[in-house]
Amino acid sequence: MMLKNLFRKTWFQIVFFGAIIGGILIIADNKFDFFNAEINKSGTYDGPVQVEKDKAYFTEVQFSETKFDFGKVKEGDTLSHVFTITNAGNEPLIIYKSVSSCDCVGTDYSKEMISAGAITKLTVYFKTKGRKGPQTRIVTLTCNTDPADIELTINADVE
Repeated sequence: MMLKNLFRKTWFQIVFFGAIIGGILIIADNKFDFFNAEINKSGTYDGPVQVEKDKAYFTEVQFSETKFDFGKVKEGDTLSHVFTITNAGNEPLIIYKSVSSCDCVGTDYSKEMISAGAITKLTVYFKTKGRKGPQTRIVTLTCNTDPADIELTINADVE
């Protein structure tokens, strides 16, 4: 009787059938591997756009560093660090987007193409307000490089 009353409630129906569908997806994924992102070893590039590798303009990028540690800092401060980016390839470098692992991290960089051999700066800002203890944040840049995503890491011990 009690179970019958529960099935009349919309929230219970949503939870019950959601659990069933979730279980089916987990079992199906284990068998068919729907959600696994495999590395594309074919002749295509899966970056911001999908193109054939031999028809795309890729370049190489070098960073002064890919990790930076601010050390011990006071909570409430806004920290910044400048990463130096060098286009080490023969084609112009394009930074399509920058995505951070937290809304407490922001970036500032040139949206213009960086010519071959040129150097540019990327500033990473970290707002420590409300963050205590050891902090690690990652900024992912998507560029016309292979692989397309490049990660920059900042660390801080917020007191």
